[in-house]
Amino acid sequence: MKRKKYKVRIKLIFETSMDHEQVNMEKAKQDVDRVLKGYLKNRKLNILNLVDDKPPRIIYKVEKYDK
Repeated sequence: MKRKKYKVRIKLIFETSMDHEQVNMEKAKQDVDRVLKGYLKNRKLNILNLVDDKPPRIIYKVEKYDK
């Protein structure tokens, strides 16, 4: 039986929450977004330190790999 090639894409979705005080929701969201993007730019840091102990949701997508 001949083997076939497949491309498997995996999406990991981690969830966490942050408490933050600000004058409105949009500014609070922008502040948290700025903190997360700054954290992600420093590649030496471990992203798993930001998330809760809950396991991530894992989504798989498999498609035939034609080349």
